Amino acid sequence: MEIILQTLKLVGSIAFMVFFLGFCVFIHELGHFLAAKWRGMHIIAFSLGFKKAWGKKINGIEYRIGWLPFGGYVDIPQIDTTGTPKDENDKELPRAKPLDRIICAFAGPLFNIIFGLALGTIVWLVGIPQDSPKMRSIEVASIEKSSPEYKAGLRVNDKIVKINDKSFFCTWNDFVQKILFTVGKVKMDVERNGKDIKLAYTPVENPNAPKGLKFEKLAWPFFEPRIPLVMYPESGEPAALAGVRRGDILESINGKKVTDPYMFAYIVDLAEGKPLTLKVRRDGKDVVIDNIKAVPRKFADPKLQKLAENNYKIGINYAVDMPIKVAFVVPELPAAKAGIQVNDVIEKINGRDIKSAAGFIKELKGLKDKPFTLAVKRNDKLMNIQMAAKQIRSFDLGVMLVVLDHPTPWQQFVKVLDLSYKSLRGLVYWAAKKVGLTEEGSTIKFRNLSGPIGMGRTIFISVYYGSIMIGINFVVIISFALAIFNLLPLPVLDGGHILIALLEIIFRRPLHEGAVRAVSVIFVVLLISLMIGVTYNDILRWISQKKVLEQSTVEKNKPAKPEVKNVPATPLQTNKAE
Repeated sequence: MEIILQTLKLVGSIAFMVFFLGFCVFIHELGHFLAAKWRGMHIIAFSLGFKKAWGKKINGIEYRIGWLPFGGYVDIPQIDTTGTPKDENDKELPRAKPLDRIICAFAGPLFNIIFGLALGTIVWLVGIPQDSPKMRSIEVASIEKSSPEYKAGLRVNDKIVKINDKSFFCTWNDFVQKILFTVGKVKMDVERNGKDIKLAYTPVENPNAPKGLKFEKLAWPFFEPRIPLVMYPESGEPAALAGVRRGDILESINGKKVTDPYMFAYIVDLAEGKPLTLKVRRDGKDVVIDNIKAVPRKFADPKLQKLAENNYKIGINYAVDMPIKVAFVVPELPAAKAGIQVNDVIEKINGRDIKSAAGFIKELKGLKDKPFTLAVKRNDKLMNIQMAAKQIRSFDLGVMLVVLDHPTPWQQFVKVLDLSYKSLRGLVYWAAKKVGLTEEGSTIKFRNLSGPIGMGRTIFISVYYGSIMIGINFVVIISFALAIFNLLPLPVLDGGHILIALLEIIFRRPLHEGAVRAVSVIFVVLLISLMIGVTYNDILRWISQKKVLEQSTVEKNKPAKPEVKNVPATPLQTNKAE
């Protein structure tokens, strides 16, 4: 059954990717098509993809599907300004008026914007998960001492309150983007022990950036933030009834400091309905909320309810990629009692290799509370640790620690417009510094661009590993980005056609055909080169990410020092969930 479900999920994610990527192109060309029909232009063909594979003529227009799924086109000879327009039978046609050409060229991007706004309305109504709460300051939890940030003076517990002389109210990922898109030095205003400190540094490539970003070679921050656990209580549930308010920042439960959502869930579950005392930060003051009793979690789906009632855990958290490296260990649960420690790499369970995080979870579910042995690598030493999972019932306080963001369609469009501008600016400064025209550079470079393959792959990953809503959100971004790119005032793009038509209106005569043709040929070559380049980037990016997984497997299987049998239970010393 699980194989069938995974297959359906795979097929569904591929179908989602193919449909929406194709529809973004279709809706763009439909705009050109409808505008051309409205203005009475002659249309030879409407094609999705290039290099005709199939075609059918209906009412004088040939509808085509091409072998190369890298875009599409509507063949409208009357918008051509490089010669005398002719139909499919080589019959001369009158050149379209400049206003008609502007309407026809603008209609494609306009339809992409309308489509993006329509899909963006779904994102607005349903919401998408934020990576973190929106913050007005970023507190530094850890920092690498060899980093440019540390050398500039940034330290643990510093609070960053401004970046590049501007205040902010954003999530962690949005804050990272402010660093990535900075041209020249990053400037920070920091609060430390009541003092205001200004520092600046030149961002450099971070080799320890998240694995999925290794290929990009970006200036990912060398410091980690301390993300506040902002609480969002549900009306009528235990947390709200006890006095928890929206926006309260959770600090501790029963005197135990809580810095991680998973730790919060474990503590609530382990209390098994016994009274809890929460310490929260509200309006800059500490507030203690006593006698909160969690209730058993209820699920509408009987299968989820059964799963919640037969939940067996060992008490560790880890990333979903390989190898399985322990991020934190929950005190009082089997893993901590058996001696598992943070940064341990789990390689085998009962002698069987662990090939994926999903496979590891499946093994644990099958064992329930039966004893088993984990082969764990710690500091190049391999050891066997014995334990048994503990049955844990799921309890609920009726509070969310991850809130959904509901950006309006217009806010989504403005954000894509802003990111497009900053990306283009970054590329220009990167290229200018390469040829010595400026001292201020950018870490945004050509290798960070992506084409149809990269966009399609990202849509697939968004749906397969995330959710349909995350996939829809990315389709909105693609639709807006496609409109913005095509409106650039470059020959062969829609913006170029609009520019030429506007110049004709201003000068009251057509531009010189030879000059327009020469410039168009140059930009056709440049555009084809760009498409080849970004496709090459996408392939290299794909290979790079596969290599990361392979290297993880090699690291997992490399010889270790002699095995130590039956490691006795040792107390957990320090970890971020303690």
